[in-house]
Formats: sequence, C-alpha cells, structure tokens
Amino acid sequence: MVMAVATRPWTRADLARLPDDGNRYEVLDGRLLVTPQAAYGHQRVAKDLLFSLEAYARAAGSITVAGPGAIPFGDSELQPDLMVVPGVYRDQDWIELPRPLLVIEVLSPSTRRRDFGIKLGAYRDRLGIPEVWLVDRDARVIHRCRPGQDVVLVQERLEWSAPGAESLLVVDVRELLARA
Repeated sequence: MVMAVATRPWTRADLARLPDDGNRYEVLDGRLLVTPQAAYGHQRVAKDLLFSLEAYARAAGSITVAGPGAIPFGDSELQPDLMVVPGVYRDQDWIELPRPLLVIEVLSPSTRRRDFGIKLGAYRDRLGIPEVWLVDRDARVIHRCRPGQDVVLVQERLEWSAPGAESLLVVDVRELLARA
C-alpha cells in the first residue's frame, strides 16, 4: 500500500467542486474545514439573532445582514453563522461585499475549538473585524470579542450599534438562550 505524503493546499476555488450534502465547507490557510449540519438548537439561536438583526438593519438603514454568510479573502473563505456588513446590498457576490462589522458564530460541540481558535484569530487578527460574538448555548453566555481587548462574557444584556445608527441593537441574552 502506498500512502500519500503530501497534498496540495485547498483553495476557495475547490469549494465549488464539493458536494451539496448538508455540510458547511470552509477553507482557511489551505486547510479544508468541514462542519456537519447544525442541530436544531443551534439553528434556532441563529434564526432568533437573524430576526433581531434584520429588524435593526431595517431601522438603521445602513447595514446588511447575512446568515449564514461568506467571507472570502485570498485563497481562504470562512462562513460565519451570521454577519453584518456596512451598506445596503441585494444581489452581490460575496467577494464584492465589504468586510463585516460584526460576525457571529453559534458554538457547537464539533466547532467550539475551531471557532475559539483559528476562526476567531482570522476574524480579529487577519481580517480586522471589529466585533465577533461567540454564542455559547451550553454556558448561556455570549463571548464578545474585539481586537486588542479581553473577551467579555455577556450573560444578560448585549448592546451593539452600527456606525452612524441612531439606535442600539439590544439582545436579551437570557431570553435568547433560555430554550437552547
């Protein structure tokens, strides 16, 4: 038996050749990241946040919400559960969108280590995304991550504002995660 000793790095272009099988495929620094279809609790939390963000986006008039989204950069592409980008868009390709203002990942047992590790590092350090929320359904908290700051654990009320918006988005963390 012959074993392969080296493989070529994965790229964003390779993603188009992967099957539409319910998995989420991402590429980061030449590595393929595969995430199985999310469980119901994960999807419910993501959906509830999406509805809150959409209502806020309509009121603000200056941002677009996508969930799940895609952030292509170089040969890499990450696909957060939710993201907010500046400006109002309808039918653009992912590559045409500006960098997100906010990225949200709902943690799952299969993605927790990756979301806290290489993905958070890419979002904050390489892409310069101003804010990342890691929603921890098990601990009933949201880890609020901003570049150059310590991670803040939010258990009750999370406030966020889009640049230039006149109002705040307020997330009742306890209510959001009560059924998780």
